[in-house]
Amino acid sequence: MKVAVPKDSIESEVEKRLKSMGGRAKIDGFRPGKVPFSVLRKKFGGQVRREVLGEVLQSSFAEAIVQEKLRPAGVPHIEMEDAANDDSLEYTATFEVYPEVELKGLDSIQVERPVLEIGDADIDKMLENLRKQRKTWVGVDRPAQDGDQVTIDFEGSIDGESFAG
Repeated sequence: MKVAVPKDSIESEVEKRLKSMGGRAKIDGFRPGKVPFSVLRKKFGGQVRREVLGEVLQSSFAEAIVQEKLRPAGVPHIEMEDAANDDSLEYTATFEVYPEVELKGLDSIQVERPVLEIGDADIDKMLENLRKQRKTWVGVDRPAQDGDQVTIDFEGSIDGESFAG
């Protein structure tokens, strides 16, 4: 999408911001609030211009997509055009849009819901799974039995040489 923004609106906004900045700008050699406009433009003009351009690009892009009734699916890639026309700033915004989907004939579609029967065996199996997942271990004073969790210390040797265990 190509968008054009009048340059005079950008320049007037830059000047307006520089003038408002003049009252509080502190530059060596000048009293606060008494800095000449030309000095402000020289020192802060580039930064203020970049800020204004960023805001103008965002607002003009937002207006353009509302005007064209588009729904962007992501962040646009903005590419500035060469200054063929001195009256306006032109850029091309490349972006993806959500497709327009028109749903028709939903009244005639029938959906069959699967019927699932849960038996006693299914319930017992699920309960056993839950018991295994949520079990806790408690220490007991008796010999180990099948199903117990044990911690052992041992000393082992291979061919008479000890190894860590």
